[in-house]
Amino acid sequence: MRQVVLVGLCLLLGVAACKDDPSTPQHWEKRIGDAKGKKEKLKAIEDLRGSKHLTPVMLPMLEKRLTAEKNVEVKASLARLLGEQKNASSVDALLDAVDPSGDSDSRGLNKEIAAALGAMGDPKAVPTLIRLLKTKDNYTTIAAIESLGRLKAKEAFAPLYEIANDEKIEPFITRKAIEALGELGDPRAVPGLLKAMYRAKGFYREASFALYELGQPAAEALVAVVEKRDKALFDWGTQNGIQDFAILVKAIQVLGDLHEMRAEKAIVALVPYKNEYDDLRIMMRTHAADALGRMRSKAGGKAIATVFDDPNPDARREYVWALARIGSKEPLAKLVETSAKGPWEARVESMRGVAMLADDPAVFDKFLAAEPKLFKAQCAEDDAAEGCHDRAGSVKSHLTRIKALAARATAARACRDASDWAKRLDDPDEGVRERAAYEVGRSGQGALVGELMKRLTEKNLDTRLAFIQGADWLVHDAPQALAEAKKGAATLAKQIAEERGKTEFDRVNEDLRRLLAKISR
Repeated sequence: MRQVVLVGLCLLLGVAACKDDPSTPQHWEKRIGDAKGKKEKLKAIEDLRGSKHLTPVMLPMLEKRLTAEKNVEVKASLARLLGEQKNASSVDALLDAVDPSGDSDSRGLNKEIAAALGAMGDPKAVPTLIRLLKTKDNYTTIAAIESLGRLKAKEAFAPLYEIANDEKIEPFITRKAIEALGELGDPRAVPGLLKAMYRAKGFYREASFALYELGQPAAEALVAVVEKRDKALFDWGTQNGIQDFAILVKAIQVLGDLHEMRAEKAIVALVPYKNEYDDLRIMMRTHAADALGRMRSKAGGKAIATVFDDPNPDARREYVWALARIGSKEPLAKLVETSAKGPWEARVESMRGVAMLADDPAVFDKFLAAEPKLFKAQCAEDDAAEGCHDRAGSVKSHLTRIKALAARATAARACRDASDWAKRLDDPDEGVRERAAYEVGRSGQGALVGELMKRLTEKNLDTRLAFIQGADWLVHDAPQALAEAKKGAATLAKQIAEERGKTEFDRVNEDLRRLLAKISR
């Protein structure tokens, strides 16, 4: 209001009276307009950007300058500044400033305009953005693609689909087109996105996420894949040197993310998958287990228990994760049994599974008593095994780890229901927090989703994954949870943006992005 009054006084008293007041548009109009040369103009624009005076009252002046300026770099800087304000009143000025020639001098300008138009959210920009898809400048094309995705511009489906499926286009442009198709949410994109998951240039991450955003239309197509009814896709795979194995593995992953129970039977059948190559056998089994875990498949839990004797520690870790998500106590006997089989790295994974499912810590006393003898036998069989050079020190470390795992079962003995587990979400022990998140998530009590949502910045990655998964289940199961989760959507989007590029969060933040997509969808 103060600024409006100042502008009114300037009009009454004359511009000269206010020329030195940086809170007025006249001050910046003069600074930019009277600047000598490009560098001074750019400096003036940057000064305004960094000042406290950049408010909506400046927009008409900036729009006027965008039209009046001749230098394309200055115009680009003004376009970027307008885009940062995200005010739809500037759309017409930006549209008028587009250089249709797209020559080398104007590429930076068109790129900034394309990005600014997307930020403003006005659908009147869509026709211009579609035209900019054909520019010769890759950066302008990318900005136009991203903006069309943000605008969810259905009119742009055909050109974006064409870009996403053109093998001759630069891969980074293809990736952006795939992402935009996911944002558009048009089910016509499913066939192309399915193939994009398997293309040699590596678009799985973008295509799988786009399919997730599409939801049910994608799920129906993927069920047909794992049931091997999509003959056309498998024939295409054969023609392009893509094995049936690879097609199944990637389809399973997305179906798990979607909690698509129609695929349960087909995925359960793949748990005992056999292959002469151990790495392929383990890959299929662990991917199937992961999907069944996300789906909380009781039948999946029984199937996983039948392959749990695999001594490979990485495989056993994936199986434990799946069983911890499913939450069924049926596999407990197998977990206890395998806690005495294989190398320490495999045994401790079985014990972790017991910790995530058992409600009696007494079994850990047995693990503690048996460990010295088990590790001695392991070293006798292979004295080069990890830790055998200092057997006493290793046993001491193992016993400490086992005692720590017992805390989860101790907590379970004291918790009667989801409300009790919700009180454990801030437990000092990260493993107790992890189990509590899964227990709350499986409860179906939608009112508790906020308790999980506000803890999604958890630093321990396994525990953060449990918070994400638990919130995802509640949103999936309880309609009332969605309204509560939506309250945290802006905070969640901010967190994802702030953590983008931090490699330590890459694995779990894909699940975070999917949670946000589900809430938004």
